[in-house]
Amino acid sequence: MSDCTVYIDEAGDLGIRRGTQWFVLSAVIVDKTDEQKIRSKIAQIKAAINVNEIHLRKIPDFNKRGLIVRELNSESFTYMNILVDTTKFDQAKIPSPIIAYNYVCKYLLQRVSWYLQAAGKVADIVLSARGTARDGELIQYIQDKLLPYPNNDIDKSVFDRVSARTAATWDLLQLADVCATTMFLTYEINGYGFSVPCYSMALADHLYRKNGKVDSYGIKFFTQEMKPDVNELKATRICAKKERTPGTTTT
Repeated sequence: MSDCTVYIDEAGDLGIRRGTQWFVLSAVIVDKTDEQKIRSKIAQIKAAINVNEIHLRKIPDFNKRGLIVRELNSESFTYMNILVDTTKFDQAKIPSPIIAYNYVCKYLLQRVSWYLQAAGKVADIVLSARGTARDGELIQYIQDKLLPYPNNDIDKSVFDRVSARTAATWDLLQLADVCATTMFLTYEINGYGFSVPCYSMALADHLYRKNGKVDSYGIKFFTQEMKPDVNELKATRICAKKERTPGTTTT
């Protein structure tokens, strides 16, 4: 009998050197005792902004996004993310998006299993369905290859059922969409030349931490080479504090 559910969704395009620069795969862990409360909050949010589904990429308004994040921040959940810079893949080792996705999924479920082990909990996995044959293929891959393989550093015993649902019919996947998309917006440079980290910063307390450390746990880059330089990040963020030039004055 499972104690909680792991909701998995993605943001961005994992196509190697095409589509978006960043791809994010996120897992949101919710205790079953908290699910109804979150469903009620999601229903309230949808009524407040007059939408049938919370799909953040389809809700571009800053204030509506801010309301969604603010309201969900008061709920109980934990999430973790694997971030991929698609321009920095070693195609000799990972030649296709499907192989890349399988590796990303492995890293994500490693962290989910570490969290569940420490909490002494068992979870069902619910994937965000795309309505293609890939849904069934991914379920089979997770059940038959990823979880049982001993060298993957994943404890199979902390997982129960694996299924795929559509976000339109499964409200908690909309929470996973918010977590994945806000993390994506933190790194992806938009058409105006900047990224928007404020949404994910508002949810920062929900990130998975181990011994207080979020790096490699709540936020894991696919390879160390994909981790952005801090100064490069600041240059794309209009809200980042700019360093003053010594000797200058302000009026």
